[in-house]
Amino acid sequence: MSRLRGSVTIDDVARHVGVAKGTVSRVLNNYTDISEDTRKRILKAVQDLGYQPSATARNLKRGRQDTLGIIIPVGHGNGADPFLAEFIDGIARALDELGLDLLVTTAHSRDHVIATLKRLIARRKVDGFIVTRTEVEDPRIAYLQEQNFPFVAHGRTRDPSGYAWFDIDNEETFATGARHLYSLGHERIGFIGGPLELNFARQRLEGYRQGLEALGVAHDAELETLQPIGEKGGIAGARALLSSKAPPTAILCATDALAIGAVQFCRSVGLKPGADVTVIGYDGLPAGEYVDPPLTTFTQSAQEAGGRVARMLIDVLDGKPPHQLQALAKAKLIRRASDGAPTMTSEALAGVLRDRLNEQPLSGSKGE
Repeated sequence: MSRLRGSVTIDDVARHVGVAKGTVSRVLNNYTDISEDTRKRILKAVQDLGYQPSATARNLKRGRQDTLGIIIPVGHGNGADPFLAEFIDGIARALDELGLDLLVTTAHSRDHVIATLKRLIARRKVDGFIVTRTEVEDPRIAYLQEQNFPFVAHGRTRDPSGYAWFDIDNEETFATGARHLYSLGHERIGFIGGPLELNFARQRLEGYRQGLEALGVAHDAELETLQPIGEKGGIAGARALLSSKAPPTAILCATDALAIGAVQFCRSVGLKPGADVTVIGYDGLPAGEYVDPPLTTFTQSAQEAGGRVARMLIDVLDGKPPHQLQALAKAKLIRRASDGAPTMTSEALAGVLRDRLNEQPLSGSKGE
């Protein structure tokens, strides 16, 4: 009587070969005390019968679930941030190639994140975690280190020693952005960033400031605004910057989502991005190519970053010391149509906006 493939047991293999069940188990677990002839007969029977070891039993023996976890903190506009969707897709693709699974869940507060970590660890739902949107002082990383539970961070904290991480050189990237805009002739360069408890947001603001300082451009708080990450934040940020008495002729944005929002606002008040106001983003999201005009951006592949972080976590699980798994990469500037030399001065731009808005002040938050 034939069996369905996958329903064959280790007892079936043992009976087929005429050996003890323990002998089959020792061959399957690569013990060397079995004769070569017996080993070959058992392996042939395994193939002929279509025997597949129970994944549950195998994982229990190894203490592994073959599942990695990621908890997305809902806040700072993350729910609307397309980078995270691309990043998670990259993780899932890499794990699929390895025959592993990804558990994705969300948390709405710091306490909820820690509670979720505790629950998933206690129930042995995952083998390790990927931590994203790292904070300057990150309670998730502190907790995982305290529990000695495997993880890799996409991003760093104030103290990046002692754990595995992959990050982009945010300071250098945004200093490069400031230098690029200045080289085009822009003297009033604005910045739309994210909440400063997020470490990448702080790094990108510092890079922007460092770039201007190196050029001899004095710091001006009126040219900085911090907003929730997402298109709505970009709209609010552009509104805040362009409503000032001396608006910027170029805006450097901490993410593509913020930049897309800034482009939308510029167009809504009759400004042509890339001509009247330059806008540059960061992330290299595919959607940026289809903005009108196509978005100039610093790019890191979110999918590639997700895949790389996933493979780093596998290395951690396989025993590689976490402090040996730390990588800092560079972003690349992709020029499209949303940046260019200024076509009017800051004063002229202010006049255009004043006329078009009937001298009604635009509201918005500035500064830190």
